[in-house]
Amino acid sequence: MLSDRVGSRVRPLRWVSVTACGVMLLLAAFDAAHWGPAAAALLVIATTVSVADNGLAFTSVAEAAGPRWAGRALGTQNTGQFVAAAAVGPVVGGLIGLLGYPLAFAAVALAPAIATPIIPGRADEHDRL
Repeated sequence: MLSDRVGSRVRPLRWVSVTACGVMLLLAAFDAAHWGPAAAALLVIATTVSVADNGLAFTSVAEAAGPRWAGRALGTQNTGQFVAAAAVGPVVGGLIGLLGYPLAFAAVALAPAIATPIIPGRADEHDRL
């Protein structure tokens, strides 16, 4: 696993977050420019990037919580993730209806842009790798 090779769970999480933001902004730009094939390729990349951190986040939460709190922490994380996932379809669909695809894609880029600076730093990570 990449996180084992780099000795960190949070560093790859940050990479995924930054990549997701960049891919969504590029997708917005390519769609606005009517570059259909390039936008389609970026959409495939965006769907891959959007799930690339799932295992990392799950493992990182359990490690940070420790053995006594891991279950509670994972339950809280999963609940938040499912609530957010349930909201994505209607919210993004509404954005597409109101703003069109390019601006909706750009708006989606805000989520990883906001998340990146609040991902814990290496100093906050437990040395359990």
